Amino acid sequence: MDEQRTSRQVIGSRIRERREMAGISQGDLAKRAFVARQTVNNWETGKTLIDVQSLALVAEALGTTAGELLGEKGAEAVRAEADLRHRLIVLLVGYGLLTLLWVALVVTGVALSNSGAETASLVLSAAELCPLVAVNACWFGLWNLMKEHDLLTATQLVAFLEGRDLKGGLPHGFLYDCVLPHWRVWELLLWIPLVIMYVTVLLSSAA
Repeated sequence: MDEQRTSRQVIGSRIRERREMAGISQGDLAKRAFVARQTVNNWETGKTLIDVQSLALVAEALGTTAGELLGEKGAEAVRAEADLRHRLIVLLVGYGLLTLLWVALVVTGVALSNSGAETASLVLSAAELCPLVAVNACWFGLWNLMKEHDLLTATQLVAFLEGRDLKGGLPHGFLYDCVLPHWRVWELLLWIPLVIMYVTVLLSSAA
């Protein structure tokens, strides 16, 4: 992560130098890039890395090209961060969709078991193992990727995906104040009824 931070500082310095040469304030540049002034400040101080969409707008506003603003190392850093965000989002979406699929199979299995269709219920019980294994694979992949890049909490993960700087302060609201700091509790509350349903299916199938 140290090399990535260095790249952010290099890119930030390039943006600041070009902005000052163009005689544009941070506020004016922010308006042209459709972001907040604090976001521009975070770019220039190396706190956050500019995203691809904003880069094109900033380059146009400063009368230069994205390549000149980034440099070789900067371009690599942007690509690496974009790739990391993509991988994290894929794992998160996969985890969510596979969990929903597993729940749907469990609920269907319960309904079939209660209706007396024991054979179909047993087949579904076996089929439930596939998405369950995939869910765990997504979770472990996500956790390992988070540890590798020092994103050790749900708050850090979401802030990174949103391009926010943790040291620069986070917005207040239900997500950042209530959900993310206590994500483990929310996750437990979500999983308890799912586990109960799963055990019910197993017991009803064995009865």
